[in-house]
Amino acid sequence: MKGIRSIYGGKVNANISLKESKGYIATIRPGGFSPKMPGDRKGGMILEPSPLKEGADAKKFLEYIEAPITGEDITQAEIIIAVGQGIGGPEHIPMIEEVAKNLGGVIACSRPVVDRNWLPKERQVGISGKTVKPKVYIAVGISGAFQHVTAMQGSETIIAINKDPRAPIFGVADYGIVDDFQNVMPILKEKTKK
Repeated sequence: MKGIRSIYGGKVNANISLKESKGYIATIRPGGFSPKMPGDRKGGMILEPSPLKEGADAKKFLEYIEAPITGEDITQAEIIIAVGQGIGGPEHIPMIEEVAKNLGGVIACSRPVVDRNWLPKERQVGISGKTVKPKVYIAVGISGAFQHVTAMQGSETIIAINKDPRAPIFGVADYGIVDDFQNVMPILKEKTKK
């Protein structure tokens, strides 16, 4: 059996060969791909009794409790406007959020925005956040670090707004606007009101 595994924090994909075995386990990031199976393929579960006995040296899994989503689930959004630290501060978020709502979308962010407490963790797109695949992804003030791009590059259309023409985000963007977001977002706000 052969496969491709992401290593070194997602910087390299390695081709791997697995030893012959009765079964294999693969872990996949949520939202990494569509759950549809091609053709007539059907997945299933086979429960095998564990040879381990409960005791002092054994560990027992009780349950997995997923953190509740207190706001909108960004992984289900068709339109996302994501902000990065390039917006300068949280005072600009309400205007950008208004544009997102006018478009029927949601606001998301990169990790530095969460680290500065401008937006909650549930809005973070990236390796340590969520993977998203919206129809439209607008990156505002996001440089395009690998950790962020990996989790949003599957979007159908990517639009980047950044004043640095050398920002890596332009390497994955379908459309790019090289300008200060404060010049672009007010125009988008007016256009999206209609």
